[in-house]
Amino acid sequence: MKTIEHIFRLEGPEGLGARPQPELLGPLLVQIPEALRDSVRMGFLHSSRAGGRLSKALKAASEVRFIGVSSDSDTSTNVRFELPVFGDAAPELFAQGKLWDEGPGPEASAFDLLSDALVDIGAGRGDSDHFDQPLLARVGRYGVLFKKGLTRVSLAGEGSRVVAQITPAVVEAAHVLSRRTPAPRRVRVTGRLDLMGASQGVLKLHLRPGEIVTALWAGGGGLEEFRDCFNRDVVVEGLGVFRPSGTLLRIEADALLPATVQDEFFREVPKALATADYAVMTRLRPGEKSPYHRILESIPSEETDEEFAAAVEAFR
Repeated sequence: MKTIEHIFRLEGPEGLGARPQPELLGPLLVQIPEALRDSVRMGFLHSSRAGGRLSKALKAASEVRFIGVSSDSDTSTNVRFELPVFGDAAPELFAQGKLWDEGPGPEASAFDLLSDALVDIGAGRGDSDHFDQPLLARVGRYGVLFKKGLTRVSLAGEGSRVVAQITPAVVEAAHVLSRRTPAPRRVRVTGRLDLMGASQGVLKLHLRPGEIVTALWAGGGGLEEFRDCFNRDVVVEGLGVFRPSGTLLRIEADALLPATVQDEFFREVPKALATADYAVMTRLRPGEKSPYHRILESIPSEETDEEFAAAVEAFR
């Protein structure tokens, strides 16, 4: 099986080198396997926490092995991992061809998907397909690394080329994108069932030219019972999950029926309900007074400071 070595380079003012302090290394070793697993699910299912047991194919695709540590500096540590390429680890994932046009190829690895997610999160790309809210929460938990003394984690691929980074700014970006993500809501969509990935429970619906909706089957039974609906108009119902931008990421479908004339009304891509980032709305600009302070200033004073001080002195 073809594998590729990847490096997570930890940087900080002290406690690193070839013999790093365990508290600096431990959180990374705990978080990385789960982050890679979430990224693989995201890449193949458009959901980092898809329900049910992780399939054998996805488990094999997200397999990671710790090789060891090395360093050429007292302020950095190279943590080395080995990951398989998808085509060798789980060829069945490509038996139907790629489920998404932008999906991972057989030469990619879980490292590539995590890197893509981190780059998009750091850039604040609210329309990205590389992360959802649970994966944002996962990245947000990397904040513990910086509380322990690290300043940066760089992800390096072949040739030690840095392809992504985890920094306090990336962690904060993950929190901001998570707050901006609209809440899921119940939706109904009509479209032509263009793809059925039975083994992964994936559906793809064509609504109109250029309008495609993806869904994960969350209902009872398998997709095999709907084979007669393939390449026909169907109506799908389920929980709509949205990106931070408000556009639809996926539907967690629990109902699928042949479409009728009345269902033409639902040949539209669902939109999220409006949401507000209250943390941003309440943030004050430099020198700006809070609404509470402005209200207090608007109330006329009944006595001067001198009169108030005299009253206090008399009370003593």
